[in-house]
Amino acid sequence: MKEKILLAEDEKELAKAVKAILNYSNYDVEVAYNGEEAINFVKENVFDIIIMDIMMPVMDGIEALKEMRKMGVHTPVILLTAKSQIDDKVDGLDAGANDYLTKPFEKKELLARIRALIRTNNERKQKYNIGNVFFNKGTSELSSDKAVFHLNSKECNILEILVNNQQKAISANELEKIVWDTEETASNGIPMYISYLQNKFIALDANVIISNENGYKLESKV
Repeated sequence: MKEKILLAEDEKELAKAVKAILNYSNYDVEVAYNGEEAINFVKENVFDIIIMDIMMPVMDGIEALKEMRKMGVHTPVILLTAKSQIDDKVDGLDAGANDYLTKPFEKKELLARIRALIRTNNERKQKYNIGNVFFNKGTSELSSDKAVFHLNSKECNILEILVNNQQKAISANELEKIVWDTEETASNGIPMYISYLQNKFIALDANVIISNENGYKLESKV
C-alpha cells in the first residue's frame, strides 16, 4: 500500500518537481497551493505525511498547521523554510511540526526525512486504547477483559484509519482507496468489514461504536 503525501507549496515549479520526485519514489501525492487548500485536502483525505511550505498565500503554513492540530489531525508534518526564517522554524515546531527542511534542499535528505517520520509514526501507532477496548496492530488483536479477537488485514487497516482520524468521518470510498489500493474494489467491501468490526465490538462489550453519518467514525456509545 503506497504512503500518501500532501504537498502544500505555492511555487508551482517547485511543487511540480517535488511531486515528480515523490511519485518516482512510489508515494501517492496530492498538491495544494496555499494553506486553506491544504486544510480542505486534510478534511477529505487521510495522509501519512504532510510537507508544507511556511510562506504561502491565503493562509500560511504555520496557521494551517495550527488549524490541522485543532482539528485533531496528528499526521506528521515537515515544514519547508527559507534560511532567514529562524523564528518561523521555532514557531512551526511549537505549533506541532515534526521536522523542517531549509530551502534549497537535496532530494536525498527530503526522502530520508520522510522515511524516518513514517518509520517513527508506524512504530508509535502499533498499540491503541479505544475506549475500554485495546487494539494491538502488531499482533492484529482486538481485546477487552471479555475476549480477544484476531483481526484480518483489512479489518486492521480500516480500524487503524478510524483510530487515527477520530475527529472526522471517513467515507467508504476513501477507505476503499486506502485499504485496497486499487480501482477494482467490491462495492459492499467496506460495509461488510465494518459490520465484522461492529460485531466484535459488541462481543467485547465495547463502550465505543463505529457510526455511519456522512461517513464512518469511532464514537462513544450512548
